[in-house]
Amino acid sequence: MGPTFVAALQQASADLVEAGVGTVALAASAGGVGLGAALLPVIALAGALTAAIAVGWLIVVWLQKPGVEGTFGVTEPRAAGLLAVGFVSGSAAARWLPATVMQLACDGVIAIHDRRDLEDSSTVRPRDVRLVFVAANPLVIDAGSEGSATELAIVGAVLSPGLVGETARPVHGSTVDVDRVVMSNPRLAAVTSVAFTDAAGAYRERRPAGRLRAASIGGGLALALGFISLGFGDRTSDSIAWSAIVIGAVSLGLRVLLPRWIPLNGAGIRLRERANEFREDVASARVASLAAGEQLLPWAVLFDEASTIRRVAEVAARSGAAPAWYRSPAGFSADRLVSCIAVLSSELSQPIRVGGRAVWLKDDSRFGVPLIADNQGWGGGYLGYGGGYGGAYGDGGVGGFEGDGSFGGGGFDGGGGGDGGGG
Repeated sequence: MGPTFVAALQQASADLVEAGVGTVALAASAGGVGLGAALLPVIALAGALTAAIAVGWLIVVWLQKPGVEGTFGVTEPRAAGLLAVGFVSGSAAARWLPATVMQLACDGVIAIHDRRDLEDSSTVRPRDVRLVFVAANPLVIDAGSEGSATELAIVGAVLSPGLVGETARPVHGSTVDVDRVVMSNPRLAAVTSVAFTDAAGAYRERRPAGRLRAASIGGGLALALGFISLGFGDRTSDSIAWSAIVIGAVSLGLRVLLPRWIPLNGAGIRLRERANEFREDVASARVASLAAGEQLLPWAVLFDEASTIRRVAEVAARSGAAPAWYRSPAGFSADRLVSCIAVLSSELSQPIRVGGRAVWLKDDSRFGVPLIADNQGWGGGYLGYGGGYGGAYGDGGVGGFEGDGSFGGGGFDGGGGGDGGGG
């Protein structure tokens, strides 16, 4: 009996010890879960506040008008060029291409062949107006300078739908109908992208990659951890989690929109101010001769000043000779030239459609033309062609315009900004 009792007592003692160890381990485990559940909403709230501070800082800074100091962009319209002026002038950006083609025509690089029927030119198809490369400017052919190389790239892109074979550069006599230039022309889209990106580098604020990245990471962390912590926690923890979720969601929403609104820098604002003054000069200019009128025509097309175009055409008609760049089998008249330029401008204007259109179209806004890369991963961009460029380009722009983008390329950090001028 004695040995049996002692053995039983030893066994009971061992069982109690093991049970106590298990209880301590379970309590410790429960305490760890409780600590983790308490920390998750706090971490989520910290991420949300980080995202909110990042986007709030951008909004506050971008609403302030910058000074010209520290910027290096050219601020005289004629020296800056048609595209730069269009970039900072809102809606004029859509007409940079017809204005540039008109400039090339006045410089003797491109001829405009007007083959429309005299009897009813208003119903004739735009393809009856044709652009012909006449190679009258040797600089374009030799591409001996940066400016002429850019000019050659534009000429090649404009004429590319009419080029045959693998010819990369146009030759004398290369031609294209104006209705084929803009639609389904990836070469033109590429040239436009490079040109607008160059303008953005000079005339808008730098892309705030660090702030955008902080907003993305902080907002994403707030949403993820906030929803996870709702599964286990008390009323206080749930309240903190919901606060983090709301703040993080709002911050992420603003982060999606902000790249479309990167504003003009000091040089961009100054160029826009001078461009608006120059626009008034173009609208009221007295055209003394055809040569003087040809200096105004590209700017009149860019600013959509129909009265100036009409005055230039009337001066040409009174001189008794058509401009050297305008050719037509029919007789020349001011009305015919005006209508031809109207067809040219309409067909070559690029249909830019982006978010924030109402603000962007205001020519006195600090915002200008959003770029393709500004919203990589979120959709948006510029050049919202309805026709598409093969598989790569859709109905809203290059690379997933109007919200068709995927999270490739720039991802959350997709590019900088928008608003046309700025950024």
